[in-house]
Amino acid sequence: MDGAMDLPPLATKLLNVTIYQAGWFCCVLGAAWGFPIAGALTALLLAGLHLWLATSRKNELLLMVAACILGVIVDSVQQALGLFTFTRDPAWPFWLPLWVFVIWAQFATLFHYALHWLSGRYLLSAMLGLVGGPLAYWGGMSMGAASFGDNPILTVGTLAIVWAMVTPLLCWMSDALDKEEGHYRLGRNR
Repeated sequence: MDGAMDLPPLATKLLNVTIYQAGWFCCVLGAAWGFPIAGALTALLLAGLHLWLATSRKNELLLMVAACILGVIVDSVQQALGLFTFTRDPAWPFWLPLWVFVIWAQFATLFHYALHWLSGRYLLSAMLGLVGGPLAYWGGMSMGAASFGDNPILTVGTLAIVWAMVTPLLCWMSDALDKEEGHYRLGRNR
């Protein structure tokens, strides 16, 4: 006996959403309040907490890296097109702020846990992305983490289309790595 305890499914889902949402707020408010790197690093610690609690760390890490790469491509293209501009830290040398990389990795933490009910339901995940993606960006923009381009309606419409494709793609990636629902374990993992 190793003293580890699996959390019940509902507790796992609630903790997963809490970790994700706390990370999202760290990233967005860190950028909005002038502490983008501190916010990103705090959110990265929360992503580390997710990995520490997860029983399938390798698959989680692979999904987080894949989501981060996908997100950087998606957000780079949209920013290059002038749809929005992220609040940046002059000390950060890359075209996208660190917190954008982290928020994508954070988003991936939901697919085996709180969003596992979307597994295999790609049309439903597209509908969720169609609505949820623009709402998340709108929220971040309204808090000051980014700003709209010249045409906010075009930005929101584009975000809806992009997220209607990205969400089912991430759902598919999650399924390809592991179709099982994730759960958290307190104590020493196997």
